[in-house]
Amino acid sequence: MKYHKAWIVLLMLAILTPLGIIAAGGAWGEWDLDGVRERVGFVPEGMRSSASGATESPLEEYTVPGLDGSFFRKGLGTIMTAMLGAGVTALLAFAVARIAGHGRIS
Repeated sequence: MKYHKAWIVLLMLAILTPLGIIAAGGAWGEWDLDGVRERVGFVPEGMRSSASGATESPLEEYTVPGLDGSFFRKGLGTIMTAMLGAGVTALLAFAVARIAGHGRIS
């Protein structure tokens, strides 16, 4: 129960993620190369070269296949992808901490 408050905050943030659906514009920093060019005036060479070999996300646009249509369904899909992303990140951090042997994780 050491991280109880952190898990509650993480859950609340995941539940609030559908607000991004109704937010004006796009999420900050999630621009394609044209969006970067509009905002900065050029596209950095490293970004251009890495974008050519980039793979697409399995859950594109933060949606779950079959959960599109109404705001409620899109919101539910967004919450699910947020929880999946947070869960995978937490598991990876837990695994790295275990492998590195940094203290006892409970």
